[in-house]
Amino acid sequence: MSRMHLFAAPVLAAGLAFVAAPSASAATTATISKAEYDLIKLGTTTSNMHSIADSGACKLKSSDSSGGISYRHYECKGNKPYSSASFDFVNGKLEIKGQVYLDGVESNGKMTKTKYGKIKVGSTITQMHEIAGKGTCVRVAQSLSRTDSISIYDCEQASTFGVASFLFENGKLTTRNQAGLR
Repeated sequence: MSRMHLFAAPVLAAGLAFVAAPSASAATTATISKAEYDLIKLGTTTSNMHSIADSGACKLKSSDSSGGISYRHYECKGNKPYSSASFDFVNGKLEIKGQVYLDGVESNGKMTKTKYGKIKVGSTITQMHEIAGKGTCVRVAQSLSRTDSISIYDCEQASTFGVASFLFENGKLTTRNQAGLR
């Protein structure tokens, strides 16, 4: 298994875990927004994360210490339906962060099989948007580390249900699939 696929696992697992969760609509529930997520930079501390996100939004889910290295994993409830964020700290510094559905935008439903066919492995995110059209493909998840990034985009077809999904590693399309596009 490649390092990138190991890197993607926390993002995809967080997304699956929160699909069945209730939406973050209660005003009394502590949440994290996309703007707050963006303010939490790689290399920051846990106390900085807590000072940026709503108090209580991020909960420690696991920690370990071995051989002089400490690890802490936090999960945060997002402020959009089914959204979440996760943060992994090594020796007190943020090394990996990920989010699912924090962007809170939906596809405009204008994806087609013809457009999908033009978006090839190796394409950039900009090229995908140019081919599909503005608002067609929306980011549903991302994960960042100091050396790597992963983004997942979904693009819907509204007239007859169909969807395309694209996985970008370091800005280049590596995996694509579709179901029901016409």
